[in-house]
Amino acid sequence: MQNAFRQLEERSLSAEVLHMCWSPMMDLIALANVNCEVLLQRLTWQKQPVWVLPAPPASDDIIQNVNTLAWRPDGKVLAVGYTSGQMLLCSVENADVLHTVTLTSAITCMQWVATRDLTEEPKGSDRDLFEDGADIFLPKLPPLAKLHSAKVFAEDNVEDAKRLKGQKRLNVLVVGLNEGKIQLYAYGIAAIGEVDMSQVSQQSHSTKEMTCGRITTATLSRDLCSLSLVMESRVDQDPNPTVHLLSLDCVLISSRREELTKFAIQSSKIFTFLEYLSATLRSVSEAREDILLEIETKLTKYAEQKKTAGSVRDELLQLLLWGRASPELQAFLLHELTEKGMKKLGQSVENSYSNIQKLVLKHIHSVGRSLVYHLSELKGMSLWYDKYGVIGLSPPAIQDAIGAVGSFMLKASELLQVLDTSLKNFKAFFRWLYVVMMRLSEEPVPNALNKVRQRDINFIADFLAENFAEDIGGSHQLEKQSGFTLERVGQYLKREDLQFPLTSSVNVESWQSCISTSPNLNSSQLVYKHQPHKSLVQLFESMKESIYTALSKPAVAVGGSIRCCDLLPLYTPDTPKESSEVHQPLTVSKYCHTEMPCFYTVLMMHQAPTQVIYLIRQPNHQAGAQYEAGVICLYFSVLGASNANDSTASQYSNRCNQHEVLDAAFFDDHTLTVLLQEQWSGPDSVAVVCQLPLGPLADHTFLPLTSQDVPLDQRPQISKIDAGLYVSHCRRLDNIKASIFAVSGSRKVSCVLFCNRRRVRLFDMDAEDDGEDESLSERSLLDASNVGIEETRQDESDSNKENIELPR
Repeated sequence: MQNAFRQLEERSLSAEVLHMCWSPMMDLIALANVNCEVLLQRLTWQKQPVWVLPAPPASDDIIQNVNTLAWRPDGKVLAVGYTSGQMLLCSVENADVLHTVTLTSAITCMQWVATRDLTEEPKGSDRDLFEDGADIFLPKLPPLAKLHSAKVFAEDNVEDAKRLKGQKRLNVLVVGLNEGKIQLYAYGIAAIGEVDMSQVSQQSHSTKEMTCGRITTATLSRDLCSLSLVMESRVDQDPNPTVHLLSLDCVLISSRREELTKFAIQSSKIFTFLEYLSATLRSVSEAREDILLEIETKLTKYAEQKKTAGSVRDELLQLLLWGRASPELQAFLLHELTEKGMKKLGQSVENSYSNIQKLVLKHIHSVGRSLVYHLSELKGMSLWYDKYGVIGLSPPAIQDAIGAVGSFMLKASELLQVLDTSLKNFKAFFRWLYVVMMRLSEEPVPNALNKVRQRDINFIADFLAENFAEDIGGSHQLEKQSGFTLERVGQYLKREDLQFPLTSSVNVESWQSCISTSPNLNSSQLVYKHQPHKSLVQLFESMKESIYTALSKPAVAVGGSIRCCDLLPLYTPDTPKESSEVHQPLTVSKYCHTEMPCFYTVLMMHQAPTQVIYLIRQPNHQAGAQYEAGVICLYFSVLGASNANDSTASQYSNRCNQHEVLDAAFFDDHTLTVLLQEQWSGPDSVAVVCQLPLGPLADHTFLPLTSQDVPLDQRPQISKIDAGLYVSHCRRLDNIKASIFAVSGSRKVSCVLFCNRRRVRLFDMDAEDDGEDESLSERSLLDASNVGIEETRQDESDSNKENIELPR
């Protein structure tokens, strides 16, 4: 029994580790350190991690740390929750941030649940839920390969930027907040539940006024019927918080699983398109050249310093009509603007505007059509009230979102018109001015440039009339910093109203007049509203707000349907120390899908090490359980001594007869893994990792929990069980002072963190020791007194594990 786990690796870390979490599908472990970084390491623990996710930009008034980690059930995405309330979903391949959510308070716990259908072989389980036929009607979006800030859109398959392809079953990310709120996200992206525990608990227990606080654990059953959570709260204005155990009924989620899945798929695609559109607008801003601003500055400076009468526009018009330039204008053209500068300016403006035109035509128009398509799909779903209306889909809200997309697309078309007009005017103006400079400098003018058509003269005259003010720096210049407005495109990319709205043509004015005078057209959902004074960025922000509002309706509706079944006080925690955020008393919960499905919660009342832990069992009433929520108390004396035939157990028992609990975690649905330390006065007291089956513990009598405000440690009726008698496998960890650990039942591995939090030791939990480590023989026990408790580094042990390659 003693040498059941084989040591694999022991490695040092560059910074103190706060949290660890194993991938459920690959031999990878995620670690969060005190620098707010997240590292991904292999089981073989190479010198360099697979990747490092740097700390996000921090606000001046917020100290940001990683509070919790959670893996998607397929192991392809890692969720990271921060004390600032920000949640990131990262790709396991390269740490690309796939999705970002900003919540209202610190994230205190996360758990990603793989749902389970009621039948053994669910219908359509082999079908990719992401594929809905939209690719038949919509063209593929082109990648944004040149934009560094949009790496997830640099691949060919832009539509799957959230890494959802291949999903055959719904999974839900449960997020607990510091202010007593629960958020449920399908696939970690689409909000399908928002629960304010203050309102839920008040509805079920109206006699008490409850102020909800930190959510310690939140666990959702695989059938989505029940939600179990442990929460700190204050009752009836009590200054001391009380830890409560709650059981919530989520019948609407479980009964509308298919509808929520379809809604989540559509929502994830819409979020992808919005982020793609935001990245495209950043590309447009990067493509816009600022060289025109230099010309405007030079023209303004010349207008303020020139001594001749008349405006710059008048001088340029005279130069256009009669070919005569004043000495001041001639000197300005030859020495300030220069012939070389005008040639460079013309090329830069043409390249810039051409790139913007391509981005608008190829990217913005394409993604706009995709948004309208998927929003229309959602609207069609929402009109079926019996299936989708009950989960909160609102046809008016979705229609408002579609209208906002239409207005945005109209503004994008207007930007194209401005680009086309400006490009023609700029070409004619710069060509003419370049020829003038060559003539003033008495250089020969090429025949191709010397020919000026009447249409070009009209373009130039219109350009001068529209972009050069009459009164430079005068009193009639209303809040203008410059009398020149050569650049009309940049105003569309600012978060402010347009300074120079596009002048409507006669046809457009006639159409707008027709709409305003026709009640049917004015109220028609098929006619998108044109907002002439708004910029493209303003309409994009308005469109995002409308879409987010429409997509948030189901979360509110579903959250409002959740009701509280049990509200059970557990204990009053000790007053935390100033820097004890990482060292909160242990609370870990898991839904065990066994013959009798139930929630198991392991609870510590005090910070580790502690003498006892409490094991709470909550039934899933929807699964037909007939018993009440109950609790037993576990302590660990002699490990495995119940087996009289085990000689190693008896030898181990002679060494230490009492243990303290450092940490605990659920290995799988049937086993609890506990990290202990020997409680004796010997100089070589060490830690022990042991496996504790839940089956024998379930046969004991659990004391039913009631609403009485008596702490668990003051209830003498609770059965106190020596859990050491039921330990199936264990291993002493020599030369280590342990603090916490992480285990994975699916991968059969564990990782123990030293007390200094800068060194780890990894074990294979499903293999016998190869005999190289010290056994628990009599000789080793005699030599143990010579072993100090100082942590020493061991050589890398042999391992038969192959390197795990990340998915490409």
